[in-house]
Amino acid sequence: MNAKKYIIAIDSGTQSIRAVLFDLHGNEIVLEQADYEPYFSLAPGWAEQRTEDYWIKLCKVCQGLMARIAIDPREIGGIGLTSQRNTVIPMDKDGNALRPGIIWLDQRTVANVPPLSKIITLVTRLVGLTDAIRYSQRNSKFLWIRQHEPEIYHKTHKFVQATGFFVRKLTGEFRDSYGMVAGIWPFDYKAKNWYGAAFSFIYNAFGFEKKHCVDLYPPDKVLGHITKEASLATGLPQGMPVVVGAGDKQCELLGAGAINPEIAVISFGTATAMEVITYKYIKDAQLRFFTWPAALPKAWDIEMFIYRGFWMVTWFKQEFGHREALEARARGVAPEVVLDEVIQDIPPGSMGLMLQPCWSPSVNNKYAKGSIIGFGDIHTRAHIYRAIFEGICFELRRLQEIVQGKTGIAIKEIRVGGGGSRSDVAVQIAADMFNLPASRMATSEIAALGAAIDAAVGTGMYDTFEEAVTAMVRKGRTFVPNVKTHRIYTQLFQDVYKKTFHIMAPVHRKIARITGYPDED
Repeated sequence: MNAKKYIIAIDSGTQSIRAVLFDLHGNEIVLEQADYEPYFSLAPGWAEQRTEDYWIKLCKVCQGLMARIAIDPREIGGIGLTSQRNTVIPMDKDGNALRPGIIWLDQRTVANVPPLSKIITLVTRLVGLTDAIRYSQRNSKFLWIRQHEPEIYHKTHKFVQATGFFVRKLTGEFRDSYGMVAGIWPFDYKAKNWYGAAFSFIYNAFGFEKKHCVDLYPPDKVLGHITKEASLATGLPQGMPVVVGAGDKQCELLGAGAINPEIAVISFGTATAMEVITYKYIKDAQLRFFTWPAALPKAWDIEMFIYRGFWMVTWFKQEFGHREALEARARGVAPEVVLDEVIQDIPPGSMGLMLQPCWSPSVNNKYAKGSIIGFGDIHTRAHIYRAIFEGICFELRRLQEIVQGKTGIAIKEIRVGGGGSRSDVAVQIAADMFNLPASRMATSEIAALGAAIDAAVGTGMYDTFEEAVTAMVRKGRTFVPNVKTHRIYTQLFQDVYKKTFHIMAPVHRKIARITGYPDED
C-alpha cells in the first residue's frame, strides 16, 4: 500500500457524467455531476449522442471537482473510469470522433445483411455460433456504418466505446479495458481478447477490421497518464495515472463488494440487471443471460438483464403519475417518495394484478412483449405501480433460477444499487421475492466506487482486491424478508408467472405476424 490517500472515479452514464473523489475507506468526499444533452433520434429507434458533449461535460465535472477539493492534489493516486457500455464511436488517427456516438439504446438494424459463405455457415453451425452471428450481423453498428456512411467508415482508425474515447482524450492512447467489452464486438469473452486470425470471418461478418481494435488491458492496469493538454482542459494533474475498470454494471458488482458468487447485486436502473460473479466461464447457448469480463481479473460477470426495467417506472410517472408529481413538488420531495406512500399498504400480489416486464424485444426473443393481467374493478393506478416492481422482481427470479441451474451456486444475499434502490418498497419486494436480506450500500455511487477500487489496486494503493473491498465497501440499510410475503410470491411465481411467461411467447409471435411489428424474418 503506497502513501496516496484519495482516488478520483469518473462514471459516464446515459444521462449524466459524475466525477467522485473517494478516500481509501470508500467515503465519498466530493461529487460533481453534469447532465448530458439528451440522446437524439434521426430515425425511429435510433439513439445517438454528441461526443463533443461527452468531452465538454467531462472537463466541466473534473474542473468543478478540483476546484472544490481542499486537499493536496499530490495525494490523489489516480483516476478510475467506467461508463455505459456498447457506445460505438468511430475515431480517426488524430483522435477525432467522426460522427456522434451510437449508444446502447439504439435499435437500428442492417437490412441487407451480407450472406456467409457455405464453408463459414458450416463452421459456425458446428461451433454453435450461427444464430449469434446472424443476430450480430443484423444489429451490427459497424456494418451499418460501412453500408450507410462509407466515407466515415474509410476514415475510421479505431472504433471505441465511451471509455476508449475518454482515454484517447486524456492520455493520447487508443486503449481500453477488456472489462468494457460487452455485446456485439468480435471478442472472445472466455479468453478476454479480440478474436485471432482463425476467426477473421467474424470480423468480416460484423463489418469490422482487425485494425479497428484498440489495445485492451486488464481492469487493474494503468492505461496511460494525463497529458499536459488534457490537464489544461480538465484541471486534473498532469501525469496522473488512468485506469479503466469495466462497464458500469460490472463496476457496480465490484463497488457493492460482491466478489463472492453467493452475493447478487440488483441494479434498479433504466435497464434493470441482476449480477453475480463467477470464477469459471459459463455461457448460455440460448442467450437468456450474458457472461462478460468482470471488473477484476480472472473473473466474469453473469448478467441477467431486463432491457426496460426501471424505465417502466419513468413511463408510469409520465403517463399516470401527474397527481403524485404535483404533490411531490408541493412537498419538495421526489415523486417516488409520494408513490411509495401510496402503494405501501397494497398487499403482495397487487390484489391479483401481475405484470410481465419484457416491454422490449430481447436478444433471445425478438417478439417479446409486456403484459398486465388480472385486472378487476378494485384496481387503481397505484396497483399498476406496485405490479411494476413485482413484475421486475418476478422476472429476475426467473432468470436467477436459470443461472443457478448452470452454476450450481445458490445466492445468500442481495445488494442493491441504481436510482430505483432509493425506493424502500422496491428493495423490500426484492428481499421478499428471494427470501434473502437485501442491502443498500453506504454510497449510491457504487459503479464509481467499483472504478475507484480498480484504480486503487491498479496504482498500488491496495495490493489485492480483497484488501480494497474490505476497506472501501460498506453496507447501509438492510431489508429483512417477510416470510409470509415470500410464500405468496413463491405461489404466484410458480403457479402463475412462469406459466403465463411460456404461454404468452407464441401469442406474441402471432401478434407480430398479424400487425407486422416487429418484422418477421
